[in-house]
Amino acid sequence: MGKFTFRLEALLNIANHREEEAQKQLALCLEDLKNCQEQLFSLAEQHTKALRALVNDKQGKLSIHKLICNHQFCQYLKEEVEKKQREVILAEKQVEKARENLQEAIKKRKILERLKENQYSNFIFEEEKNLQKEIDEIANNLFFSSAGGF
Repeated sequence: MGKFTFRLEALLNIANHREEEAQKQLALCLEDLKNCQEQLFSLAEQHTKALRALVNDKQGKLSIHKLICNHQFCQYLKEEVEKKQREVILAEKQVEKARENLQEAIKKRKILERLKENQYSNFIFEEEKNLQKEIDEIANNLFFSSAGGF
């Protein structure tokens, strides 16, 4: 029996490598998204606390300087929250793109694996066919030699 060789084995190895890289890229994008979401949550909490402090300051003794500082800080936090929201949206888009890349890499790998399986099945079929021919030939030779060589 001969040895099966898949002519596109190098391509299959490349496809496997690309899939692994796509998985790593997706993991990095998901980690980045998680970090951005945590930072957004933290900034939103700070903004809420600053707004509460601003409201609480209005109930007590008013200091114009303190009121202006708190208001400016609230504005700063609001802008940071908006900026972080845009970063989260961008990170979500990157995650989606990484998922698409991974799906494409998986699809290409599976196509090559199916092709390899089909070629291997054909190889086995041909090998069995050749083996059966050899067995038939041996049987014929034995029959003719034992029958007196017609």
